[in-house]
Amino acid sequence: MKRWMLYILLGLIVFFIWDNSMQNGGSSDGFSLLFAETFAPIANKLGFHGNIWTLNRIVRKLAHLTEFTILGGVLYAILRRYIKYGTVLKTTGLGMAIAILDEFIQRFSPGRSSQFSDVVIDTIGVIVGIFLVKLAYRIGQEKSIYKK
Repeated sequence: MKRWMLYILLGLIVFFIWDNSMQNGGSSDGFSLLFAETFAPIANKLGFHGNIWTLNRIVRKLAHLTEFTILGGVLYAILRRYIKYGTVLKTTGLGMAIAILDEFIQRFSPGRSSQFSDVVIDTIGVIVGIFLVKLAYRIGQEKSIYKK
């Protein structure tokens, strides 16, 4: 992928994350509730029989994980071009800083709160994203070795 495309993708991801944090509690909850209602029949078939609000909470936490998995992967792909040592640690630290700022932004959004557990989930997402990109690079290298 072209380098400039990664920078644009990174900017869009961070904008998406922080824009969601600026939404008031009602809008944010309503948006995730749409997903929860959509996935409720599937969840019921898989054996989940909790109420819609419990499912909504799970959807919200999975959204955090997904956003930050993408962020971590893109951030790692960018930083590995410039940093030779400690790229994983530095990517994780930068992703965690973005997560902390995300929670800080939520403190000032009406009807929203800041939660340490979300920072932990976000950081786990960053680590998963790093792992997936490292795995993709490794698979790519192995394929190029076998082609020779």
